[in-house]
Amino acid sequence: MKKNSKATFEERLERLEEIVALLDRADAPLEELLALYEEGITLSKECSVFLQQAEQKVTTLQATQSQTMPL
Repeated sequence: MKKNSKATFEERLERLEEIVALLDRADAPLEELLALYEEGITLSKECSVFLQQAEQKVTTLQATQSQTMPL
């Protein structure tokens, strides 16, 4: 995956799914599992921020459109 700051939402989500699968297996050393968990938390927060920004943009666009459309 690209460096997190350059990764797309879809790439982050895909990596997060990979991490969940790896953690479910739980056959790695504890240190590796902790690193994966930490990476997953970071990716989860990044995805959440992206979704919040997207929701805000949609809300703004809807408000703008409703103001410009004649009744």
